[in-house]
Amino acid sequence: MVGITPMRILLVHNRYRIAGGEDTVLHAEKSMLEEQEHDSALLEGDNTEISGALGQRETVVGAIYSRHGKRRVVVELARFHPDVMHVHNFFPLFSPSIYSAAHEAGVAVVQTLHNYRLVCPNALFFRDGHVCEDCLGVAFPLPGMIPAGYRGSRLGTAPVAAMLAVHGAMGTWREGGSMHI
Repeated sequence: MVGITPMRILLVHNRYRIAGGEDTVLHAEKSMLEEQEHDSALLEGDNTEISGALGQRETVVGAIYSRHGKRRVVVELARFHPDVMHVHNFFPLFSPSIYSAAHEAGVAVVQTLHNYRLVCPNALFFRDGHVCEDCLGVAFPLPGMIPAGYRGSRLGTAPVAAMLAVHGAMGTWREGGSMHI
């Protein structure tokens, strides 16, 4: 490449059980980066790893702050030494804990927003057949709890709402958040 310094980019992605557009974009980006002679590494989580009641319980707590997800990123940052970490999807296995891992390592973060997960419990800004922005700009997304915004479950929505409230208050989305658990 003439005039362009190759970069080292760590791509982070949590795959859902059913592949979608996020997966397509991620792999297209990885191919493009390699074609342009950038060095990229992919760190993935997969929701098929969640099994049984214990796995679901750990995922509920971990969605707010996953020590395991953060540890995986810390190890990969130390191994790969990227210039930037590009997050496609952190939910639910990695959690926002990965931003503090990058912040602590001095690695810049780019976040592609494939949905509205950072401000809306159901990630769609859509409810009951119309656009819904009831949780936008609130400290705790209670409006998303009442109609059970995440998968039609108030119990399932609670940890997502808690994640949004905790990390909104910590400044994770703006400053990398430095929560140590």
